Amino acid sequence: MLKFLPFYFLLFFFQSISHAQVSMGVNRQYVLGRERMTDFPIEDLTDIKSTTLVFFYRKADESILPELEKALTSVWKVTPLKLVPYSQADKYLNEPNYSYASISTLINGEFRNSARAGMWELYLDFWINKPGKKRTKESFAWVYISTGSAIPAAHIKAPVRTASYGPYVFKAGFYNHTDYYRGDYMCDLAYRIKGNEELITQKELPMTDKYFNYLYTYSTFHNWTIPDLKTYFSIVNEHLLTGASRTFCQKERDDDQLKKLKETTLMIPEYAFLTPDLDNKRKDTLIYKRTSDAEIEKVLSAYPYTTKIVSTEELTKLIQDPSRTTYYISHVVNEYKTLTIINSRTRNIIYSNCRYVSKNEALREKDMILLKETIAGERK
Repeated sequence: MLKFLPFYFLLFFFQSISHAQVSMGVNRQYVLGRERMTDFPIEDLTDIKSTTLVFFYRKADESILPELEKALTSVWKVTPLKLVPYSQADKYLNEPNYSYASISTLINGEFRNSARAGMWELYLDFWINKPGKKRTKESFAWVYISTGSAIPAAHIKAPVRTASYGPYVFKAGFYNHTDYYRGDYMCDLAYRIKGNEELITQKELPMTDKYFNYLYTYSTFHNWTIPDLKTYFSIVNEHLLTGASRTFCQKERDDDQLKKLKETTLMIPEYAFLTPDLDNKRKDTLIYKRTSDAEIEKVLSAYPYTTKIVSTEELTKLIQDPSRTTYYISHVVNEYKTLTIINSRTRNIIYSNCRYVSKNEALREKDMILLKETIAGERK
């Protein structure tokens, strides 16, 4: 008999809170797309701690700004913290005595009929400017909100806008770039509406007209809630204070905490059972389909303890409830797939397993089997 509770799905786009893969680069940092490790010198921690961290929030965050600021300042202790709207980023970028945090993304071409095309990574980037160095922008932590070509972490919609040189439309994609704010390597893709689609550069556009602004203004993020951001900032803060590093795809386990899963309900976000429907997509966004009922039943049957599939709203309320401890899954996929379990009260990762996958995939039976075996002590 299956030991899971009733659930429901939203069929359009993933509606669930999600933790993220965290890469803390005090010693070494994994950079996706480049497939190599880069160094962030530990002595540069002094530079970070002498700054004020400026967090560029989204327009959609304005409605929750007081609560968001209270939540982030309660866990971010390594530096002073200032919340600034993205529209005012120009006033703070390249100024001394600041470090920064914001959404960042690298795009690999447009959405095509390929599980690997499109968004390569979407992450909360923490960085500092290093004047006098060839590479002035240095990231000291990346929190992977979503990594992969078609992970349902953000509904990107790029509306038609009018610029001084005529109308254009942004595609849901742009080439890999580094210093996207200053525009030094800005390679946004935009195409003329009239006649042949002519590639035009966006380097000369003001920040408010760049594609990145659309990501902040028009995109819908479902793992960008107050408890999400509080967890992200808490983890990075702890690493900065201790000087510890955490690499991308790092496996973790807390055996004492994992034993508690035998007697408590494990919350599974709805998005874990969504994958891109590459045969049914629109020009500016991907459509997602859920795993079949039979496959979901197989996945949950592989785990002998109680589970419940929940929406963003449900899980957010559970995490924010101070009277209870909620254990919940994060499911992040690119060419590597990470299944993470978080303790809502401590915001600690109690389990994280990473494995290579050939394509974007939903939560599968083998993921739950591996988790079951780890809880039982059958895996080292």
